[in-house]
Amino acid sequence: MRILSAFLGILQSSRLLPNKVDAEVITRTAKRRTGLTDLGDGMHRIGMENLVKAMDASPITNFGIFSSNGFGVDALSNRLMMLDYMKKHPEVAEVKIEKPVFIIGFPRTGTTLLQNLLHLSDDRRALEFWEITNPIPFSNNPQKDLSARIRKTKMRLALANFVVPEMKFIHEVRHNSLEECWSLFIPQFTIQNWDMTGRWPSYGKFLSQHDMKPAYEEYKKYLQVMVQRVPDKKLILKCPDHMWHLDALLSVFPDACIVWTHRDPSKSIPSYCSLASLNWRLLYGAFEPKELGPYIEERFIAGIERAMAVRDRVGDERFLDVNFKTLLTEPEAAVNRITSHFGLTPVNPKKMDAYLNRDRPDNRGKHNYTAEHYGLDKESIKLKFRDYIQRFDISTK
Repeated sequence: MRILSAFLGILQSSRLLPNKVDAEVITRTAKRRTGLTDLGDGMHRIGMENLVKAMDASPITNFGIFSSNGFGVDALSNRLMMLDYMKKHPEVAEVKIEKPVFIIGFPRTGTTLLQNLLHLSDDRRALEFWEITNPIPFSNNPQKDLSARIRKTKMRLALANFVVPEMKFIHEVRHNSLEECWSLFIPQFTIQNWDMTGRWPSYGKFLSQHDMKPAYEEYKKYLQVMVQRVPDKKLILKCPDHMWHLDALLSVFPDACIVWTHRDPSKSIPSYCSLASLNWRLLYGAFEPKELGPYIEERFIAGIERAMAVRDRVGDERFLDVNFKTLLTEPEAAVNRITSHFGLTPVNPKKMDAYLNRDRPDNRGKHNYTAEHYGLDKESIKLKFRDYIQRFDISTK
């Protein structure tokens, strides 16, 4: 990585690559790549400008600059393609997203396991990684389109696995694995976990004060494109980011079915720190791990306070709570409780057993971390989250 970053530095100093994260360069490059120019109402600009300002004020590496510009170009390319697709297919705006299931909860609380289990039914589906990162069709030919989008995703994953080989032991990502839908907020530059995985507090402050409803309305358009191409299947969506913006989510999806996973924060926070540390390393090279823990802890506190405030206001009717320990020890019972509560088709037990018994690089026991390494104290975490732990009867043993 040091060699790669040094090489990129030479290209940047020679002006063959941008030497900072540059909104105008990103915009020109995305327009040139897609051959499109219409960026709509420009609602993405405020998020983009706040993010770029935060990035350029931080000491990110040459590789961090390179990858961040690349993410920006991909983001605007998707937005240009989405707006063009909606103009050519105005009927997409009428596609209904009926009673979508949103799995929320802090990262590392079993949301991935639960999404994969609920996905095991012919009448519903979660979104695969290739589809989330490339949500707009490349071609009108279904086979050609699928091949192109998967090929691009595999290339991206090959680079990611080269620079972060440990990732597969923490959270395995494949081109067809079911993943969080935060990627659909990248074209609006309103991504909650980028504050945590990027260490950009000014950007996080902006997001906490920003009206996220327009971002969720645009997010819905990407879902409409996907549902139009694969109709008659209920969506099973998953993303911890939704906890910070439940008010906007429920405004845009008033019939949403929300499954909220709960785990002892003294375990989930250090686990997420281990995951977030990989991105901090890519962006900054060396960093002090003990700075990471309190940074993540503070943001988790803000997230739970915001989510519980919305729930107090709207009531419990739209929510169903799932305890992490119950999910691990009685997964079939946990899934059946969800499908019964929201009127979903039950999952075939044999399919569930087959999924649970398969071997994965990130199976439990292969990911090692400690709270102390990240400057955290487990008892202190439990005290700070005492109200949350008591309210949802979360086991801390």
